[in-house]
Amino acid sequence: PRTAAAYILSFLPFLNWIRRYNLEWFIGDLVAGITVGLVAIPQGISYATKLAGLPAQFGLYTAFLGAFMYTFFATSKDVTIGATAVLSLIVGQQLIAYAPPGASASQLAIFSATLSFWTGVLQLLIGAFRIGHIVDFVPVPVIAGFTSGAGIQIMIQQAPGLLGLKGVNTNNAPYRVLHDFFSTLGAGGSNGATTWDSVFGLTSLVLILLIKFGSQVGAKKYPWLRFVGYLRNVIALIIYTGISYGIAGRNLNFSIVKSIPSGLSGILHADYSLPYASTVFPALPAVLIVAILEHIAVTKTYGRVNGYKVQSNQEITALGLMNIFGSFVSAIPATGSFSRSAIKSASGVRSPFASFVTGLVVIICLYSLTGAMYYIPSSVLSAIVVTAISELVNFSVVVPTFQIELLDFFGFWIAFWVVFFSSIENSIYASVGYSVLVLLIRVARPKISSLVRTEDGTWLEADTATYYGQSNRIQEAPEGILVFKIDESLSYPNSGYFLQILNETVIAQYRYTGPVLTNAEKLWADDTAERARAHQGKPLPALQAVVFDFSAASRVDFTGLQTFLDAKADLRRFTGRDVPFHFA
Repeated sequence: PRTAAAYILSFLPFLNWIRRYNLEWFIGDLVAGITVGLVAIPQGISYATKLAGLPAQFGLYTAFLGAFMYTFFATSKDVTIGATAVLSLIVGQQLIAYAPPGASASQLAIFSATLSFWTGVLQLLIGAFRIGHIVDFVPVPVIAGFTSGAGIQIMIQQAPGLLGLKGVNTNNAPYRVLHDFFSTLGAGGSNGATTWDSVFGLTSLVLILLIKFGSQVGAKKYPWLRFVGYLRNVIALIIYTGISYGIAGRNLNFSIVKSIPSGLSGILHADYSLPYASTVFPALPAVLIVAILEHIAVTKTYGRVNGYKVQSNQEITALGLMNIFGSFVSAIPATGSFSRSAIKSASGVRSPFASFVTGLVVIICLYSLTGAMYYIPSSVLSAIVVTAISELVNFSVVVPTFQIELLDFFGFWIAFWVVFFSSIENSIYASVGYSVLVLLIRVARPKISSLVRTEDGTWLEADTATYYGQSNRIQEAPEGILVFKIDESLSYPNSGYFLQILNETVIAQYRYTGPVLTNAEKLWADDTAERARAHQGKPLPALQAVVFDFSAASRVDFTGLQTFLDAKADLRRFTGRDVPFHFA
């Protein structure tokens, strides 16, 4: 019963910190929550309309419900759940691929909400059964390559919207979007860039960047300016919405958001029937994988930066509950946001309660500001998306991975280029497949080596001893003793390789002392004597014993034990007697 109670309480982490809540925490959470709320509003509208292909209100529904739910189930104080650029783009692509052909905006919203529900169900099961560690199978460089490629794709896809270009299919691979963009731009005509869309898009892009970098410089002298930088999207949105409203009656040609239902009046309910679910299931894998990977990546990042541990299983549980309940208000699938979490962390957040404040800010907006949102220029939303997503493009891991581990280096570029030349969905599968392949290679082909001893008694590989400048002080193992090490558990994927390297090492370093057989007595595949004869020019010792250094091996399975029996038999044929095995 005690274990069961602890398991249930683990789903409600807010009970651990709410008793210590105080006024100082509240002030920090209030400032951070309001700041993030003002950022979540323009981003929610932008991601819903520009990436998911849904009406603007659904991005706001996602923002407020995600913030409310996360307050009670979070183990991270810094993370904000809601619509994100990468996940919204994937949702938009899944809607195009799997939603009924010719579906209306309402039908697409229902499909999206249903997708959110089933994504949440699977996330809840993963978290409840505590199998969230599966995300550890995808390494950081691969995730960085995927997110960088997705960021580049999103920026390229927003280029037509930034200038008001029509007729460019932004759901194609990025290289094709680039080709179509320049072709349409050069052709001009009715599909070419429109003057006012271009003016709004380009000038708002410049303004947002000026505020961002100007506030960073100014904050060195006036720290409060950093909050101006955090609110750059809101500032641009207010300015250009005001301009749009002021020139609305002059019959100028530019795109605006138009009507957003007030409050929660625009809610549509998901279709929870199993027949409808069968149309949604093909879209689930990509959305599920990205939502979990993105969320765990952002929670671990800010936990590491701010010195606390996050519980991956509980975070996936929180994500699942948010997406399940989000489907009740037609929210799109959500996950943790890198950009808003960075702002929240820098704004002095003290606890997950800041998310509740963020939710209140979005709710107030839904009930009081939707009328003004009618005039938001569409191209300004493209500018907001471009500047927000640019922070996800990260090439800083490229050089270190090249220097440290080439497999990780290749993983980054595989994920990146598959996005560029194919799609985000294919990049997900390529990234996960490559990560699993690398893991299998490392298990199946571990580092196996014979050891030497230094003057101070330390046992090292010969290459390692040379690296540390101890090559002149190496003492070989006692004559006839082989010290052999494997840097991995001995199991069925690597047992054959282990036996192969052991036999090759023995043949190369020790004298053949087995029986001399005639060709008629040998097995047809037995070439041990011939291989040993190739080393007879060297004064080799006879093998006396083998010491296995298993300090890095945590387990040996049945196949591994069988390998020792095979090794015994092989060495008996090589030496003509039983060779003792010792383990350290």
